[in-house]
Amino acid sequence: MNSYSGVLHRFFFSPRSGEPLAFFRIAIAFIGLIQGCWLLGNVVMLYGVNGLIPWSLSKGIVSPLMPQLSWLQPLATAIGIPGDSMVYILMAVYLVCLIFLLLGMSTRAAATLAWGLHLMFINTGFMAAYGVETFLHIALFYCILMPVGDSFTWKNSESSVSEWNTLSIRVLQIHLCIVYLASGLEKAMGAQWWNGEAIWQTFMQGQFARFDMRWLADYPWLAKLICWSTLLIEIGYPVFIWWRKTRVYAYVGVVLLHVGISFFMGLQLFAGIMIVFSTAAFGWEYIEQVYWGIVRPLREKKMLRRAEVLATQAFWSLE
Repeated sequence: MNSYSGVLHRFFFSPRSGEPLAFFRIAIAFIGLIQGCWLLGNVVMLYGVNGLIPWSLSKGIVSPLMPQLSWLQPLATAIGIPGDSMVYILMAVYLVCLIFLLLGMSTRAAATLAWGLHLMFINTGFMAAYGVETFLHIALFYCILMPVGDSFTWKNSESSVSEWNTLSIRVLQIHLCIVYLASGLEKAMGAQWWNGEAIWQTFMQGQFARFDMRWLADYPWLAKLICWSTLLIEIGYPVFIWWRKTRVYAYVGVVLLHVGISFFMGLQLFAGIMIVFSTAAFGWEYIEQVYWGIVRPLREKKMLRRAEVLATQAFWSLE
């Protein structure tokens, strides 16, 4: 019994670097800022008093217990600010919170306020929300609970080593395994993912069609292969990602899957946030290997060449 408890303790609480969590914090804040800035021109249309879903209508659809922007209408009326102006103010506060989160300034407070405002936005403009909204909201919640602000902040350029870093990363890992397994099994229950119809329908939808993919009808085996590969990556993710010999292949496979989603469907933010999750949970060691094995030597070689040039110039100037 003691041996099992020791294994579990080492698995969840063996001290570990906080670099993956710092990457997670910075990348999530960056994606949130990109999305927020992209939405600025359509804030009133998406979340305004008389937007696509008017506040009077959203109040009757969303649970009254879920926070919405309409909750602040009495406050806006009391202080004499139009409701749409209040939406702009809240979006500005949200973006400032993400900047604080990016820099590691008052991390938990910034993440908490950003999470609350994000919840109000997605409850108000729920018809415009999709996968990236869900995972961004989850990520902000993790930034509240996890020690993401202990490493590489505006006043701390070093990485912390703590057992809480390990526990946080394990939570990310287990969560991702559940997400991909559930997604894969749900897809596998329908015939569309076995006969290739799912990928065909996706490419033919106007909202996702970035290229003319009608030629795929002449190669039904390719559509099936894409669907089967997706099922293999998602259902096999919990197995292949934990086995060290296959981990790099599982990580590269899921990254390529989301790169394909970004390229062919135009869902760049969703693809980006899922790659961030997988990288922080399982792929950080490979990012480090690439950096120390390829990027760092190239930088050192470039710096050495520059030093040689400067030394040569200094020598000839003495002549």
